[in-house]
Amino acid sequence: MELKYVFSKKDIKKFINFSKTVYCNDPYYRDSMSAIERVFLTGATAFLEHAEIYPFWVEEEKEVLARAAFIIDYHQKDMLMVSFFEAKAGAQAAVDLIIKEAKKIAHQKGLKRIVFGLNGHLNYGVGFLASHFQTTPSFGFSYNPGYYLNFFPGCKEYNFTSFLVDISCFNMQKERAILERIKKQGFTFRFADFSNLEREIEIYTRLNNLCFSQHLWWTDRTVQEDKELFYPFRWFLKGENLLFAEKAGEPIGMMLWYPDFNQLLAPGTGLGLKALLKYKLGWGKIKKFKIAEIAIIEKYQGTGAVLGLFELLYSVVKDKYKICEAGWIEENNFKSRNLGIRWLDYGCKEYKKYKAFEVVL
Repeated sequence: MELKYVFSKKDIKKFINFSKTVYCNDPYYRDSMSAIERVFLTGATAFLEHAEIYPFWVEEEKEVLARAAFIIDYHQKDMLMVSFFEAKAGAQAAVDLIIKEAKKIAHQKGLKRIVFGLNGHLNYGVGFLASHFQTTPSFGFSYNPGYYLNFFPGCKEYNFTSFLVDISCFNMQKERAILERIKKQGFTFRFADFSNLEREIEIYTRLNNLCFSQHLWWTDRTVQEDKELFYPFRWFLKGENLLFAEKAGEPIGMMLWYPDFNQLLAPGTGLGLKALLKYKLGWGKIKKFKIAEIAIIEKYQGTGAVLGLFELLYSVVKDKYKICEAGWIEENNFKSRNLGIRWLDYGCKEYKKYKAFEVVL
């Protein structure tokens, strides 16, 4: 058994295509990661201006058993990430070899911890699916076989959850008094103007960095990184998918949401021209949407401004979709969890579970 690092274009293609072997004939799998992996492995991302990546696979008798990439982000000074992990069933020996190599590199680089399941940055994906393995994932959420959870015994676990709510139960009338008050106080809410994409991405990036700085494993983003993140989906997203809260004309919060594009896809496929045509022409019915991010600057948390974002969201989704999935939320992020709990009376409930793993050296 041997761990081999990936260098050539041919090997990069083989690395990416390994997922087809792992998920062959899996009716629930949708390919949401290949495009991100390709950007990282070819170096075509601003993220690598402050990071190093070392993709590899583990093989035995020329059969690939597992693959991943070691990532060192200079903004995460003590961490080695094991990202883009995939493995065949029964590949514990291969995973043990990955862990051994990770410990060696961490020691050489003076790093203090190894994290499994963080794909470079929270915005690219975190966590292994830990429940609901017989359901198709919403677009943007992780998916993997259940046996992945057994590969990391003895590691520290980090737990995340998504929330699910039926839109028919979602009623803003209960919040009417708060909504009227915040509007009198000068809070306003608007859709993004994608005709001025540069400005809107700058606002999005600034709010991300201000609002998420204390979140587990967060590192500040650059505008260029976030432009790259939006670029592959530019034909799928509208201004209504990015909402801003403002106070006296100054952005103080935002919400990013989008339809569950996975409902347009056949098993094993990812977003492309076929999905775009189905979406634009209305050939594929999407019944679910995902709230990917909600952020309010700390100074304005508790003012009710977040409810203004929900009201604007509701005005768009109430007649189009049936289900909302939100998250993920880390188990110790009590403010975000409490927002979900606030809507329990409306049928909001904790839904899918995810785990990431850490080795402290």
